Amino acid sequence: MKRDPVGLRILTQRERVSFQELLVKHLNTLYNVAYYLTRSKDEAEDLVQETSLKAFEGFDRLEKPGSARSWFLTILFNTFRNHHKRRRQAPILDIELTEELVARASIKLYNQEKLFGELMEDDVRRALMELPSEFRSAIILADLEECTHREIAEILECPMGSVASRLFRGRQLLRESLESYAKHHGFL
Repeated sequence: MKRDPVGLRILTQRERVSFQELLVKHLNTLYNVAYYLTRSKDEAEDLVQETSLKAFEGFDRLEKPGSARSWFLTILFNTFRNHHKRRRQAPILDIELTEELVARASIKLYNQEKLFGELMEDDVRRALMELPSEFRSAIILADLEECTHREIAEILECPMGSVASRLFRGRQLLRESLESYAKHHGFL
């Protein structure tokens, strides 16, 4: 296995193209989840950058390309947890995403206002962002990113029973927080 002067594994051309295609396919999901976790556009971009670097370094450990979304999200959540423990500067990963790859993926990296403006109203966004992180993470993965309970358990590295519990409790907290909103908009 060849390594560059910095110590990164040197991928073959086929591996590089495969990695780029997988990354482009899941980049929007990674950014959206990172934004919900960090609550900041800049921190979300940094988190996705660091996640991309770690995924690149460990690309040979991806056993099934079909499970790439879960694999990327697991790296993202682990990176997020570790980042909050030791707030260190992530190295920059320079992967050439050709215009063709980006166009095929239809990547849309939203700015903060557009992201939330399209997805939900302020009251709903506020309620979601005020949830404790373990509940917020589970709800984001289940309800916004449509991950299965099994995928969420793998990503968050917890038992499936904990996923169900976090979703139940998180949704319960959201329901309580949004009761007046629901009455005002005629949902109740």
